[in-house]
Amino acid sequence: MHIVDQEILNPKKLFWSRFFSQLTCTFSPGRNANQPIDKTSIKKILILEHQCIGDVIMLEPTLKALKNYYTQAEIDLLCVSAVKEIAESAGLADKILTFPEETPYDVHYDMVFDFHGDIRHIRMMQGLKTRYRSGFSFSGGAYWLSHVVDYPYREHQVERPFSLLKLLNIPVERNVPRLNLFSNVRKNPNKIVLHPGANHPNRLWPEEHWKTMITALQKEGYELIWLTPPGETAPAGIDALSGSLLKIAEGIASSTLLICCDSMSGHLATALRTHALAIFGSQNPELTKPYGPLGHIIVPPEACKHVRSDWRLCAECMAAVRPSAVLKEVQKIIK
Repeated sequence: MHIVDQEILNPKKLFWSRFFSQLTCTFSPGRNANQPIDKTSIKKILILEHQCIGDVIMLEPTLKALKNYYTQAEIDLLCVSAVKEIAESAGLADKILTFPEETPYDVHYDMVFDFHGDIRHIRMMQGLKTRYRSGFSFSGGAYWLSHVVDYPYREHQVERPFSLLKLLNIPVERNVPRLNLFSNVRKNPNKIVLHPGANHPNRLWPEEHWKTMITALQKEGYELIWLTPPGETAPAGIDALSGSLLKIAEGIASSTLLICCDSMSGHLATALRTHALAIFGSQNPELTKPYGPLGHIIVPPEACKHVRSDWRLCAECMAAVRPSAVLKEVQKIIK
């Protein structure tokens, strides 16, 4: 792997992490790694997915595969508190634990899974009581894993865990995330939900672009709902939806389309069987776009040539996506 080819971890940080892991002789797997496991001996499993809401949603097919394979095992999921209510309602695991308050350092597990290639996660796994640790070799620490494969960094985030499951002979029956929620909610073909938020300022679409698009959509007669996380407000003249993530999810489920940036809401929408149009800037959409046939993207007309402060994200590229281009995509999706 050439570090400059990957688009997931900061190249400088990745270089030094791999360098020090090699110095300490922990970069490569141990001699006894990847030994066969009697699946009937696995009674208790922990899944680590405690970074982002969207990561939990994209992990749903993997969680389903694990539940179908280890039928006699109890599966716990450690995640961020914001997604706990949805994870419990959708039955993503037998027990949902919130990070860091409920990190189960005192519980004995037969196996712990982590599906990120980050050595910091592997170090956390070392502090857990478990027989087996399964994860990826990417930023180092493979020596501490009992089952390890190279991180498939060129694949979409939904698909990356599948290579580790294949090592353990765990079949994946469905790869598109699905949340079994709101099955009785009827979709309003005239309702569009807008989510402007993202976890980095360089992922945001300019506010004036949103306002221009809103005016055009309202002239077309669409009912618009603006999702407002805590601390945010909606522009004048548009209805707002706030509250828990489960409440927001119900609003998305009743809509025909969600328009968003590269954020968790796009993954949530497609998992709820709602079309999602995600606006991308300079980052590669093939790695994190809303997955499946209901996921749509729009990108800048040209590749990034700007001087940017972030190694991967570019605010100017986001601004280069014009409202008129987004409106054309909206019409294609709805029609």
